[in-house]
Amino acid sequence: MSFSGFALMLGLMVALMVAGLSRMSVMNENLEAIVRTHNAKMALVWEMRHAARERAMILYHMVHTADPFDRDELRQRFSGHAGTFIQSRFDLVASGLGPQERGYLDSSLRLARQGERAQNAVLDLLDEGRLEAAQHLLYHQVVSVQNQVMAQLTLMLEFQQMATRVAEDKAKRAFQDALRLMLVFGLLTLLVGSLVAFYVIRRASVIETELHQEKERAQITLSSIGDAVISTDEHGMVNFLNPVAERMTGWTDDDAQGKALADVLHLSAEDGEDAAETALDPLRIGAWVESCGDSSQLTARNGQRHAVELTASPIHSPDGRIRGATLVLRDVTRSRELSRQLSWAASHDALTRLINRAEFERRLEWLLQDARTLWREHALLYLDLDQFKVVNDTCGHVAGDELLRQLTARLDEKMRSSDSLGRLGGDEFGLLLENCPLDKAAEMAEMLRSTVAQFRFMWENKPFDVGVSIGVAPITADSGTAAQLLSTVDAACYVAKDKGRNQVHIFRPDDRETTQRTGEMSWSQQLSQAIQEDRLLLYAQKIMPLDAYSGQKPHLEILVRMVGEAGQLVPPMSFIPAAERYGMMPALDRWVIRNVLARLSRRQTTSMDPSCAINLSGQSLGDKAMLPYILAQFEQTGVPPQHVCFEITETAAVANLRAAAEFIQTLRELGCHFSLDDFGSGMSSFGYLRQLDVDYLKIDGAFVRNMREDATDRAMVEAINNIGHVMGLRTVAEYVEDAATAELLLGMGVDYAQGYAIHRPEPLTADFILLLDERLGGAVRPLPASACGSG
Repeated sequence: MSFSGFALMLGLMVALMVAGLSRMSVMNENLEAIVRTHNAKMALVWEMRHAARERAMILYHMVHTADPFDRDELRQRFSGHAGTFIQSRFDLVASGLGPQERGYLDSSLRLARQGERAQNAVLDLLDEGRLEAAQHLLYHQVVSVQNQVMAQLTLMLEFQQMATRVAEDKAKRAFQDALRLMLVFGLLTLLVGSLVAFYVIRRASVIETELHQEKERAQITLSSIGDAVISTDEHGMVNFLNPVAERMTGWTDDDAQGKALADVLHLSAEDGEDAAETALDPLRIGAWVESCGDSSQLTARNGQRHAVELTASPIHSPDGRIRGATLVLRDVTRSRELSRQLSWAASHDALTRLINRAEFERRLEWLLQDARTLWREHALLYLDLDQFKVVNDTCGHVAGDELLRQLTARLDEKMRSSDSLGRLGGDEFGLLLENCPLDKAAEMAEMLRSTVAQFRFMWENKPFDVGVSIGVAPITADSGTAAQLLSTVDAACYVAKDKGRNQVHIFRPDDRETTQRTGEMSWSQQLSQAIQEDRLLLYAQKIMPLDAYSGQKPHLEILVRMVGEAGQLVPPMSFIPAAERYGMMPALDRWVIRNVLARLSRRQTTSMDPSCAINLSGQSLGDKAMLPYILAQFEQTGVPPQHVCFEITETAAVANLRAAAEFIQTLRELGCHFSLDDFGSGMSSFGYLRQLDVDYLKIDGAFVRNMREDATDRAMVEAINNIGHVMGLRTVAEYVEDAATAELLLGMGVDYAQGYAIHRPEPLTADFILLLDERLGGAVRPLPASACGSG
């Protein structure tokens, strides 16, 4: 019986347990299906709500962001959230909606379209640069519509939550029914409950241990990172500081607990403006914030300042409410100081600590703009030290650098606070005088000249006197561009140097000297560009023997012309003076030598005896690299050196007699010929001819041109010719412009004649070179008088 009762009880317990479990299984499945459906819909609504909120927040940042690159990045994120909103809407519709849910969705979509039009209008205003209008539209339309959209979505969420609660209530009632069925086997339930309780307690203990370990790891991580971390509650009260934050703020974590963030975190711009409100933005707008730009600093409790970058983000609870914020501050004091140093180095000269040329030109542009808009007058000074090269060459560059440091410090003492002194080159300086008329600028220039003149530089017990040449130019509305103004004042400085150095020259509109110097500087630039672009042409003029029976060989003089930028032919007297003044003659001579030898190397005939005369400047004679260059050109082209005659002027040869003699001797040993040009024009004596081993003596055309009317010129020509013959030289008369002069020279016994009466210069083309033998045959056949002109 007892066994039967036990069996019956056992069977009844099994039946009741099976029935209860079956009922609970059905209930659980229904509940899971309902919960999954509503959770999916809630997730989609949350995504739509999140996308709509993020679009509004991104638009807020775009309105308050000045950097166009940050604005472009935000705009891409703005478009991305629009796609998320649309996709979530499609998924929500596809999940199946009831009438009330569809009503909420339709209302939110209608409002979203209104908001989208307003947002697009804000974007258009941003593209047009109308920030204030964009902000007004954002605050008065976009935010209002966005709040309505959020309200509709919130209603939909509440509806979903309510539906979930209804389903939960049904499940609760079903659970109670099942529970009543399960009370029959209470002892069994108690036993199972005890076992479950034991398992839960044990599992909870494990979870607590794991949570403690996670907390420890988080604490260690926050203590180890190099940035300051501060967290607050929803009211902006501090509840945590990591060790770096303690060090930077001067507050301990215990002292800061419960304090207002503004009391602990003293943020300000370098101009003193308070920035603490920016740090609280995440609590107000509920979005991630990056604030406090390149000029922000944190003032610690002890007064110490740190340059910082701040990132702040809100902390949300599971229901979406803001429960606080986390702020991360990075100490960028060192990097910001390095940035300032780099910025300073980009605009200053490291040696003198003055502004450099780029910064000087930027300030000059500003003064020019000021002069044009406000009709104020300023002044520009250009200073060039006169004896700086002596110090460099005598004592080395270390001494030269020290001279510049001492002298610029002395000059800087004389400046007004509004003046800008800059180093423009090695020993060249510029000075901008703001609100300074020309007469005051002249006084300032004279005072600076006197200051430099009184300065005595000592180096290793050796005294050095330094002078300065100064050019002065006004900065007015009519001054032209900055480049033109710098060129003008540079030319004025060169005029001061030409007048004897250590002087001041003031440019005025009727200043012919500066205008001429400016023109020469322009020609030097054009010549340099013409050489680089190969816009030079070679011409040739015959030099013919006067006596057809003398057996003398005719030859050519090579001339050069420049092709202007507009294609016009520029005569040599337009650019040669500029080339001589600015040291460009060696480059021009190299071009001529290279191109003449290259053309001669392409000649097909080898029977040519006459030579081509190439002019060499005095600067080329003093160039140590010129002789090796000529030797290399002969070797490369294979032109016989005996077919080349170099012409050097008398003044250039006498100025550097030793170098000229060595130059001539080296090339004569190679086979080249030499001609002494413009003889008689300088102050030299005939005795110099003994030291110069030349083949030809060219009589200066200034004597030849008027020798028929001027007895003195005629006597000079005859004397030079006689001395030349006594020394075994062949003489050449330049500027022979008529047949009568040629006859007179023939009677004196002059060997050669050159000029328009003999031959007009013509381009040195390939055909011209190939016909040299034929065209140079014979002696002088003067042109008719009607064809003669000035040389």
